[in-house]
Order: sequence, then structure tokens, then C-alpha cells
Amino acid sequence: MVTYPNPQEGGQEPGQLGRATYPPSNPKQASVAPHGNSSPHPFTVKGYGSLAAVLTAAYDQSAKGKGHERHNISGGQAFTEQPIMEIARRVGLGYPAGQAMKKTQEAMGMLANGRPDAARAEILGAIVYLAALHHLIGEDVAPK
Repeated sequence: MVTYPNPQEGGQEPGQLGRATYPPSNPKQASVAPHGNSSPHPFTVKGYGSLAAVLTAAYDQSAKGKGHERHNISGGQAFTEQPIMEIARRVGLGYPAGQAMKKTQEAMGMLANGRPDAARAEILGAIVYLAALHHLIGEDVAPK
């Protein structure tokens, strides 16, 4: 289980990063407060805390976990400069789409083998690949 700050429990000031729990103990009550920046954070809609928690967990896995360990060793690489993006720019959108499919298939196998935590981690990786795909479509990268 991954835990994020929850403004309802900690009474945090508005504008601070909120907490939710993934998986939430009660998905209908999970919520996440705004980040401390001037623009509204998309994780403020009541009833969408469980989605926010999953998306935040995927972000954390990439920015603070596996992605950070592999790409931020010597000063860091922006997400848009990491291999997940650069390879797709060279070979096309099928790369991140295929990687997301592969990770999903692997997660289903892990789940079938009684490894739900490993399956969840793999699904978070698939979400990161889909986020890369979303970004690359905005760059007009060819499907190939």
C-alpha cells in the first residue's frame, strides 16, 4: 500500500500537496488536495481520489522510484529526454503502446500467480508508458 498526505486527516493548509492512499481503504472517500503552485491541480475533484492516488503512484514510480534510479543518477534527465521518449521518437508510437501492452500482460500473469503487489507495480509502469504515448501524440510523433 502506498500512502499520500490526506488533507481531511492532517488538516493541511490549502495549496499543499495532499495525501490519499493507494489502494484507498474507501475509494468513494479518497481525495487529494492541490499542489503548492499557482495553477489549480487536477486532483481536487471530490470522488476521484482513487484515480488521483493511482496516477500519483505511477508518477512516483517514474519520478522517485525505478525511473529516478535509472535516469537521475548524474544530475538527472527530464522525463521528455529519457529513453521512454527518445526511443519512441526514433521508432514511432508503437513503442510506448507496445510496452504498455507488454506490462499489462505481465501484470495479468503476476496476478494469476498470486502476486497482486507486483501486478500493481507493473500496471503503474504501463500507465507511465501510456502517459509517454499521450505526450508524444502531442509532439506529432508518427505512429510508424
